[in-house]
Amino acid sequence: MRRFVLVASLIGLIAGGPAAAREDGDALEALERRLEEQQRELDLLREELRRARQEQRPAPVAEPERATATPAATDPTPPAPASGPSGGGGAGAGGGGALVRAGFGEGVTFVSADDRLRLNLRARFQARFTHLERDEAGSASTFEIRRARLALRGHALTPDLSFYLQFGFSNQDTEPDLRLPLRDAYLTYSALRDLNVRVGQQKVPFNPQRVTSSANLQLVDRSIVQNELNLDRDVGVQVFSQDLFGLGGVLGYALGVFGGDGRNRLSDAGGLLFVARVQLTPFGRFDDLVEADLARSPDPRLAIGAAVAHNSNTIRERSTFGGTYASRQRVDQLHLGTDLHFKWRGFSLRSEALLREADDDVLVGTVGGATVTDRTRSAWGYFAQAGYLVTDEVEVVARWGELRPLGRSAVQLQRETGGGVNWYVHGHDLKLQADYFYLWSARLADGDHQARVQLQLFF
Repeated sequence: MRRFVLVASLIGLIAGGPAAAREDGDALEALERRLEEQQRELDLLREELRRARQEQRPAPVAEPERATATPAATDPTPPAPASGPSGGGGAGAGGGGALVRAGFGEGVTFVSADDRLRLNLRARFQARFTHLERDEAGSASTFEIRRARLALRGHALTPDLSFYLQFGFSNQDTEPDLRLPLRDAYLTYSALRDLNVRVGQQKVPFNPQRVTSSANLQLVDRSIVQNELNLDRDVGVQVFSQDLFGLGGVLGYALGVFGGDGRNRLSDAGGLLFVARVQLTPFGRFDDLVEADLARSPDPRLAIGAAVAHNSNTIRERSTFGGTYASRQRVDQLHLGTDLHFKWRGFSLRSEALLREADDDVLVGTVGGATVTDRTRSAWGYFAQAGYLVTDEVEVVARWGELRPLGRSAVQLQRETGGGVNWYVHGHDLKLQADYFYLWSARLADGDHQARVQLQLFF
């Protein structure tokens, strides 16, 4: 009997061994799946933390280079580092009391162990082909590096004291009569929710499409209306908030005082540029300084803004940029603007109306003993553009714009109509864009055909 029991027990052990092994294997696979799920959740939490820290950056009532309530803040805080030597879509290395993190679309970030110093480096370029067909002047085709930029940003001592520098190296990144690469250089103090302060050379917080980084446009370039009537970069100071009174980002403002003659300029004449802007985002703050609804916003997003500016005693034809008056005379100019930006479920709409009016239509001066006459550039205009994501990576876009002179202005009547297709390989960081525009003045039949293809890479 005892021998029978021993034999039966041995048979049972032999038969049950594989089953037990299978159970152990299943348990290990279950543990591995659970670890993978927890890792994915951790990556998502890291991404949410990074975005949350980005949203804490100072911005205008409505990024330089990334998309929120004021067109004042065109540059976000650099991405937050991972808690370990590597993480979330990038590669990092810790050592010597510092952390280095790199990721596509995030650049390279250096962080001190105590986070009192953070420096992020990013670079981008736009390679463009343009074909222009004119009825009388014939056709022209060009290849160019439209933009080549290097940006440095971060904070010093505290995240509330951030800095931003940007340099441009292509021909059109500098001004024809002043080939200096410096585009932005400013400090921002954001400890006070309702009173952020920014000092240095920066984009004037006037119209959103100009404040929106050229990296985040949904057509190859900005509207002809904005190109004529915007207020470009200048040196000065502004105070702003993207969440005035703590209403959840519903209300924002920007007030600024600038030199009035544009970037990299020293003026020996009196006169300043004063700017005021207010913006309402009734459904809460969103990435209104990024064109295209790449996130397919599940809820409607809307930003409505208005701005006014007065530039006194300026010598520049377009107030803060463009050429200078040959007569060497100065003039006061009034600027007005209103704008709208809407996003919902892959659809986006942006529209602006702008006006610039000089105190005098004609300027007369004496240069080298000869009388020189200039006509000023008073004008108004508007544009509207709309886009829709056909897929998560492909978008179709269309735009209409019109620019009209005021009085005896040197500005000519101009109109634009056209559209384009975008392929967002990796959002705005890596994209291929193509568009076509018909540009004409008084007679529809006398217009120009313009076709462009552009590749952008943002490291």
